[in-house]
Amino acid sequence: MKSMTGFGRGECINRGTRYAVEIGTVNRRNAELVFNLPRELAGQENILREIIAPSLARGRATVTASVSSGQESRPLLDMALFRRLHREISAVQRDLKISGPPTLSDLVRLYAATSRETSSAPQTDTVALTKAARLAVRSLETMRTKEGTHLARELRRLLASFAAEISAIRRAAPAVAAKHHEAMRARLDALDPSFAADDERLARELALFADRSDITEELSRLESHLKQFGAGLAAKDANGRTLDFLAQEMFRECNTIGAKANSAEVTRRVINAKTELERLREQVQNVE
Repeated sequence: MKSMTGFGRGECINRGTRYAVEIGTVNRRNAELVFNLPRELAGQENILREIIAPSLARGRATVTASVSSGQESRPLLDMALFRRLHREISAVQRDLKISGPPTLSDLVRLYAATSRETSSAPQTDTVALTKAARLAVRSLETMRTKEGTHLARELRRLLASFAAEISAIRRAAPAVAAKHHEAMRARLDALDPSFAADDERLARELALFADRSDITEELSRLESHLKQFGAGLAAKDANGRTLDFLAQEMFRECNTIGAKANSAEVTRRVINAKTELERLREQVQNVE
């Protein structure tokens, strides 16, 4: 089991250039990849997508990348180019008989235009970037698997508590009809002591009540859902959607039992079961 939330980072340095890739994931119903890349790496989105996408079955992943050179200490301005531009502008002014030396603003504008034309954008080292991305995916998977282990342990605990409440409801269910029978007999005896125990009207009323309050089918479906949920916790593939669906179905069956069972004991157990199930549903939202 894997959690949908996690973070991974990978770095690779080659020839003084550092490539870094970070991946952060959060809960989402479907898989979604969002890239936040600098201009020099914008063209590498498809390569990164091919590496990262296979590891995500559900969840929103935000991918950021950066590239930095180890030559930040190099002077920002090429003084030799500035001097050459100054000499050439001065020569042009003398030739055209333009008075006054070249101004700094003139030099800066010409320098900016010249440096843009002569400088070439550094080429991306795809191999280094790919290695950084794979390291980020590996780091992310390690964290998500670790979180998934904690999730599975907590889900098993909550599932056991929920199953205990369902077992208690099953044990209490047969007594509901018996108690209703006794209560009805007591009321009838108070009204008419000669009322026959085998009166057809009493039998019909008890049968109708038993049919309305029968929760056998709901309990059977709940037990089936519990087995499927337990098997899902041990599954190797991403099955968060299946677990979420089973949790919703179990909640629906609990609501039906609460509405049908005319018993304070069953109602109390249903409330306890729904409380545990709500906690379980919250945790399932984090499962991939």
